[in-house]
Amino acid sequence: MGELLTEEVFSAPRWQKITYRILSILVFVLGINVLMIKNAGWLLFLAPLIFFIAVSMFLFTRQKLIISNDGIRFVGGFKKYIISWNDMMKVDMVRLGKYKTSTATIYYSGGKMDLNKGFYLEPQFKRILSLLETKTNPEIFTKRYWETRSQISHGYGLEK
Repeated sequence: MGELLTEEVFSAPRWQKITYRILSILVFVLGINVLMIKNAGWLLFLAPLIFFIAVSMFLFTRQKLIISNDGIRFVGGFKKYIISWNDMMKVDMVRLGKYKTSTATIYYSGGKMDLNKGFYLEPQFKRILSLLETKTNPEIFTKRYWETRSQISHGYGLEK
């Protein structure tokens, strides 16, 4: 298990953050407009849902994965994760969905945390995986993790 030189922070791409922040403002304004409709009737029940979507979009832009020598921290969302390297029990990875998007799952003493390649994009996701492999014991990685990892490393596309 190696030492990291610096703390590394991973988040969504800048263009995605800007887009979601603008859209969250527009959705929030939509919620205000729904509340201002006279005789709205059942439309008023949509306002809380619209505000929840606006807040969720904004919080999505604030999410960060921080990897340091102490462990992994995921902050900025509705749920925060703080996982020390010693708490990790198993790391698994699968490819899900139509486009076979890789999802790494870290099992630790308090539950599990999913890391999705769709959020971090390929270069950051590969770096996250390499940091995990550097800092943790190799025995906690499953066979399926290593198979999926080799597919990612070799750049295999869709499998039919």
